[in-house]
Amino acid sequence: MNKTTNNKPFASQKLFVFFIICCAGLGGILYGYDIGVISGALLFIQKTIPLTQNQIGFIVGAVLTGGLLGTLVTGRLSDMFGRKTMIIAACFIFILGILLILFSTGFYSLFAARLLLGVGVGVVAVAVPLYLTEIAPAYIRGRSVTIFQLLLTFGIVLAYFVDLLFVPSGNWRGMFAIILIPTIILLLGMLFLPESPRWLLVKKRPEKARAVLLSTRSADEAESEFAQITASLLEVTQGGFKALFARKLMAPLTVALVIAVCNQLTGINVLLQYAPLVIRNAGLDSEFGTMMGTVGIGLINFLVTVLAFFLIDYCGRRILLIIGTAGVIVSYVYLGILLHIVPIGRLQAELSLLGFFAYIFFYAIGPGVVVWLAISELLPTQVRGQAVALGLFVNSLAAAILSTTFLMIQSALGMSGTYFLFAGFTVIYFLTALLYLPETKGKTLEEIQKFYLHDEDGKTA
Repeated sequence: MNKTTNNKPFASQKLFVFFIICCAGLGGILYGYDIGVISGALLFIQKTIPLTQNQIGFIVGAVLTGGLLGTLVTGRLSDMFGRKTMIIAACFIFILGILLILFSTGFYSLFAARLLLGVGVGVVAVAVPLYLTEIAPAYIRGRSVTIFQLLLTFGIVLAYFVDLLFVPSGNWRGMFAIILIPTIILLLGMLFLPESPRWLLVKKRPEKARAVLLSTRSADEAESEFAQITASLLEVTQGGFKALFARKLMAPLTVALVIAVCNQLTGINVLLQYAPLVIRNAGLDSEFGTMMGTVGIGLINFLVTVLAFFLIDYCGRRILLIIGTAGVIVSYVYLGILLHIVPIGRLQAELSLLGFFAYIFFYAIGPGVVVWLAISELLPTQVRGQAVALGLFVNSLAAAILSTTFLMIQSALGMSGTYFLFAGFTVIYFLTALLYLPETKGKTLEEIQKFYLHDEDGKTA
């Protein structure tokens, strides 16, 4: 085999990597669809299952509660049993949750089903980005992980359209059942995919790890990365939750956690969940117009994520996050000022929609795609599972608290004050990206690790 062949992956290897990315990325659809489907289903659930206002809140919030549990346990379990194994487990959890929904006859069974689906969401949110981060070659790792966010936004849009299709029949069980299709495809596909080579090396299976690397990279790249991974395992000699809080890991861990929390404090889930209410309160009283505005937000989120997919490994993570957070701040300031200078009515509603669209554009181009990479790239292999789980746990906790308290915050501060509050949170996000986030484009995970793991003299550990 000549040198050129050694340095370039074969077409078959590139095709295999593409298959891995697309298949594992389907987990994003499960995540996004589960977030989006409840908005339309609630209109019809109440016609067959009588629910109080408190019970409706529990049904909506059950996914967030289950997600907290799923993210909390998946890091440890993925370190014990493997990233691939946890994705497969998530598929079975989703299937069980949907079956429970199909046979639900009252509040408690429906709540249990939504709670179970939330656990599945939590497992997917940790295991899929973790798996894609560790198995993808460095030159396309950004796009590999971004495909998860891309398909997540597609899942939300898909849920909106499926809800619309089922409106005439009012078949809310059918709205949920559609998710079984991508779930089964993901389950079958994962049975044929390899385990993460980094996890295999941690588990002392070097030959299997080398085989996975050789199946997805050129021979030279595979051997070089194999040596880098092996050497990096000596720098952080232990894993587990206690090792995650070692002194030399505090810098990358702090950056990852700040990004994880601030990503929710931009208000993204609030806007997606309460978009119809916010748009209607701005003065657009047409139900069709309100729904179309909501669908427009979902479509922009998806289409701009497609753009970010192509930019993430070209422009880099840091620059996209800086641009995105700066744009989010400007959008919120615009929305906050708008409410003071334009009276409630159609004009305010239409101008507010422009602000929402701008917000979604900047969120999707930066925070929406970079958050998964920032959480999964910055920590070493031995603690990456725990780090991703902790990051997504605090992310989900922030989402749950903000979603639960949003109406109270809005009542206390007014919508304008709420926009300014979100802008303030995003300023923290912007400064973190500007001052503390390294550019990781094109670097192996072991090279990124060396950025933070240095001694007091500034030399690499």
